[in-house]
Amino acid sequence: MTARAEAERIHQAVATAYGELARSSGKTTGCCTVELPASPDYGAEELASVPAGAYLSAGSGNPVRHAGLQPRETVVDLGSGAGIDCFLAANRVGPGGRVYGFDLTPEMIASARQNAAGKYANVSFEQAKIEHLPLASGAADVAISNCVINLSPDKSKVFAEIFRVLRPGGRISISDIVLRGEADVVEMLRRDPELKKWCACVLGALRQEPYLEAIRAAGFVDVKLVSERPAMSQPGSDVAAVAITLTARKPE
Repeated sequence: MTARAEAERIHQAVATAYGELARSSGKTTGCCTVELPASPDYGAEELASVPAGAYLSAGSGNPVRHAGLQPRETVVDLGSGAGIDCFLAANRVGPGGRVYGFDLTPEMIASARQNAAGKYANVSFEQAKIEHLPLASGAADVAISNCVINLSPDKSKVFAEIFRVLRPGGRISISDIVLRGEADVVEMLRRDPELKKWCACVLGALRQEPYLEAIRAAGFVDVKLVSERPAMSQPGSDVAAVAITLTARKPE
């Protein structure tokens, strides 16, 4: 199988899995579902400030909380899902700001647009692969993403694309899954030909240091881990998966 064909197979598997999550309104087990009485990443006030249905109990952090958003800034969200991080960002940048949400899954786009209807004139949602964002170079001040880049078959291309769409001095705040420990990912792939573990945010995840190095290689500086928690969605897994949030910036 060619690299392009394998990448498309992964994209199709991800779209199928997260289409099911969108249709179930979060009742299907998501990539980072945790068995807690409340979200480990969003406070009650944050959840109350966004449309009902925007939070699907999937994610690995709260990138908006660490993005330092300011009024009138332009934000791009890679893998916007049902819209929770876009809406939280819109609340911070205000009506003079702009938020663009991109997601691979048509069902997620439909859900996000329904959630935004009549409430957020400065937020838009569009279907796109995060390796190819339909934005002009230098269009955004800040890029955010929540437990999505691990699903991409070409993470280096994703980080290069983020770098392209940010203005000089632009910032990133990314929550994602990284691996620690000695898991044999190749052996996991052999045991999981249907890519179920990839769609569960484990098989496609990188080890922490290669993940951070890919961000630096794209041109970002001041790469910092600002938050982490266990990724508790993988009971019985032989992978040490950790949910991290990091920030970095594009040089001026």
